[in-house]
Amino acid sequence: MERGWSLALVGGVVGGLVALGAAGLLLWQGRQTPVEQRANVNTPASPQSTRQPVGGGGARVATPTAVNPNQEQEAIALIKSLYQSLSEKDWNQARLAYTPAMQNQFDPAFFAQFVRVTVQDLRVIKSSSGQWQFVGRNTYFYPNGDTQEEERNYTIIWQNGQPLISDSQFLRVTKPR
Repeated sequence: MERGWSLALVGGVVGGLVALGAAGLLLWQGRQTPVEQRANVNTPASPQSTRQPVGGGGARVATPTAVNPNQEQEAIALIKSLYQSLSEKDWNQARLAYTPAMQNQFDPAFFAQFVRVTVQDLRVIKSSSGQWQFVGRNTYFYPNGDTQEEERNYTIIWQNGQPLISDSQFLRVTKPR
């Protein structure tokens, strides 16, 4: 009788562990969200704005919980290189800075009207694992010498280890043309 009791105990423990493992696996799979749906963001138009056609939401990707300290510098470098490409009228290189959803909204004709476009004073407004939000000041240089400065925000995410701009919104004109 003692042998039967031992087999029942071992069978119960093994069965319990299998059930616990299966439940854990199901919960783990249910918690993964590789891509959230694109958010619809409506920003009111400003009559004096040189609003860029890109913006209005982008894909957000689930990432690990730890914040990588190098990501801030990588994100800033990405934003600065975007404006370097825009000033050089290198539309293909500029397009590579965006997520696929943002690439579809990119309109080179908007930037073609400027001699140069710069970004400066980038500062972090929010960071979490794999996603950084910045605010910066853009200056648009017109062929006649006029300039206009605007405040704009940027959301940077990491896909396949690379930073990409997933969202960018006009905030306000800080120095009108």
